[in-house]
Amino acid sequence: MTTFDIDYPAFFLDFDGTLVDFAEDPEAVLVPEALSNVLSDISLLSDGALALVSGRSIQSLSSLVKLPLSMAGSHGAEWCVAGGEVQHMSLQTPEFVEAKAALLGFAEKYALIAEDKGHAIAIHYRVKPELKDRLDHFIDQELALSHSAEMRVIRGNCVREIQPCGVDKGFAIARFMSMPAFKGRAPIYIGDDTTDEDGFAWVNAHGGVSLKVGGGDSCAVGRLSDTGEVLAFLHGQLDKLRQVNDRTQSRAGTDR
Repeated sequence: MTTFDIDYPAFFLDFDGTLVDFAEDPEAVLVPEALSNVLSDISLLSDGALALVSGRSIQSLSSLVKLPLSMAGSHGAEWCVAGGEVQHMSLQTPEFVEAKAALLGFAEKYALIAEDKGHAIAIHYRVKPELKDRLDHFIDQELALSHSAEMRVIRGNCVREIQPCGVDKGFAIARFMSMPAFKGRAPIYIGDDTTDEDGFAWVNAHGGVSLKVGGGDSCAVGRLSDTGEVLAFLHGQLDKLRQVNDRTQSRAGTDR
């Protein structure tokens, strides 16, 4: 397991494939009680300096996690602070609306799971991996989106997603880092997929620590093997926060 020392961390965590294992139906993933507890405790002891940063919508994240955490959804196109009101960027373009309708039609034709996030549309092919090449051909050739100046094609683990250009996970982390709960801290970002590389790059450039879950090329500076090792890593960070909190309370008692 990757080890390092950061005295004043802010935690940014991808969700699928990082905190929870994948499921055939994205809404059927399981959030273990141990994970909920460690997220809640880290958020409390870090004064709220923990955020989930996901391609999912915040509505989906909130329904699964059920904690008042800060969240960035749709790769940063929407966000909320400590479970508060969800804020949105306006990303709708005529090209996106047209492409979204075409992808929804493709998903219906081939009985694939379509996830309409409003700010993005994701087509999941985990249940039919044999359709990967056909989906990629449809996106790249028939919709001609691979070189679009206005549209971004996100190629994730058994999912293809399109979104208007303008946001990514690095952008989402930067937004949080300007907020009071996160400002002045060193960012830690953990993710598992190509969509997390923007987050890794931003964290690397700003004195933080980036951790990739699983194999594959990455600009992340460290590795964790799977969701189980992520949970163990978070427990280790929680222990450090408790030690710091105990020392702070001890000094406060001595100063009285």
